[in-house]
Amino acid sequence: MTRDRISILEPGFGQIHVFVLVALLLSFAIDAKQLEFTKTEQAESLVLSYKWLDHQQQRELAFSLPKQAIAKQLQGQKSYKQAVAMRHVYVNMMKHAQTIDPKEARVDIRQHGSKIQVKVTSRSQQMIDKWQTLMGEKQQQAFDQYLAENHFSMYENHLGQSGVIPDHIRYINENRSVVLPLAQALYEQLLEGSDSRDYLNILLSWVQSIPYDTLEDRLVSNGTGFFTPVEVLINNLGDCDSKATLTASLLRSLLPDLSMAIVYLPEHAVLAVNLGQRADEFNIMVRGAPHVLLDPTGPAQLKLGKISQTSSQAIANGRYSVAIIP
Repeated sequence: MTRDRISILEPGFGQIHVFVLVALLLSFAIDAKQLEFTKTEQAESLVLSYKWLDHQQQRELAFSLPKQAIAKQLQGQKSYKQAVAMRHVYVNMMKHAQTIDPKEARVDIRQHGSKIQVKVTSRSQQMIDKWQTLMGEKQQQAFDQYLAENHFSMYENHLGQSGVIPDHIRYINENRSVVLPLAQALYEQLLEGSDSRDYLNILLSWVQSIPYDTLEDRLVSNGTGFFTPVEVLINNLGDCDSKATLTASLLRSLLPDLSMAIVYLPEHAVLAVNLGQRADEFNIMVRGAPHVLLDPTGPAQLKLGKISQTSSQAIANGRYSVAIIP
């Protein structure tokens, strides 16, 4: 995926204004730069240390994560394979079908690759309708169970096309306590009198400096390449979905009541947070309130409320979907 190296487009700018600004400021585009990353194992913890440039200012950060806590988050996200999922569904449906009284109906279930076919026979049309409905419900329940057990969720893009992706919302909530030491270490970087926007900008400059791994089309990637928040830290690598999930988990750990959402764009993802509306920040409406956008991906150093031209055009054209982070 091509990444824009500048973020100056705001709502309401015409194409001429955008062209002029890009032409004038292109030479000033700054990429986030990580200067140093180290991992040090201790008896019961893992110490992670970073040095990076925060808009030309060098910063240093170190924190420790308990090994016992991070071990649960290092199992890795599986790739979704529909045939495997349907096999799980088929087995569960067969178990349920064996409990049906043959005097009521007989149910024939067949799996053909990624599809399951159910045929109900009975002397009573009422029984056929009953068990056809119940087996349909059982099929959906078994599929939902498979998704939950393997950290997947359903995703629908702006065109109404659906697919299966890693359950980003679940990872955000499961990791919020694990990454709290990092959230607190970033908070300690603030000067006296700083506010939430200052905290977000430090967080953004740090996560943007983590090396970037390209995201393929999330509808066909089946979760391949996604890293959990802890995996992003330990591997020092992440695509836009992975970095957005880590950033949201950090924010949720320190700001539990902050209204947030993931904004899915074609082959990209950003976050939206409710911090009030400012004229110089790019906002979208979420649940009837303006939410300012932030892009944790990098390598471009984009402050709060600044997104790339590609992202802003996608949003202006309605090519995005929103997932609320509870």
